[in-house]
Amino acid sequence: MQKDDTLNIAIGKRIKEIRMKRNISQEKFAEKIGVCSGTHISNIERGASGISVPRLVAICKTLDINADYLLFGISTSDVETPLHYYLKQLTAEQSICLIDIIKAYIKACGIDENKD
Repeated sequence: MQKDDTLNIAIGKRIKEIRMKRNISQEKFAEKIGVCSGTHISNIERGASGISVPRLVAICKTLDINADYLLFGISTSDVETPLHYYLKQLTAEQSICLIDIIKAYIKACGIDENKD
């Protein structure tokens, strides 16, 4: 991977931003994603080192974020909303019940619930 390119720098900044919001040290983060040291994390965060696809997956899982945010700086899901916070706490059974409630509400509002 090319060193110090603008994409690596942008991705590194976003990784650092989220890692710090999650209050995870570079050393602990390195351990969680399977790299040898906090120094390697520092290189990634500065854009001096790029990341592989498997490493991207590990980073996303560890930081609980989607790859769209890391790669493009945008999120295609509402991972930071209060609604998502509550949804993550539901059991599978509760989620199924909530879907039924939402479908009933959608129908009552006269909205077509068919997926295209």
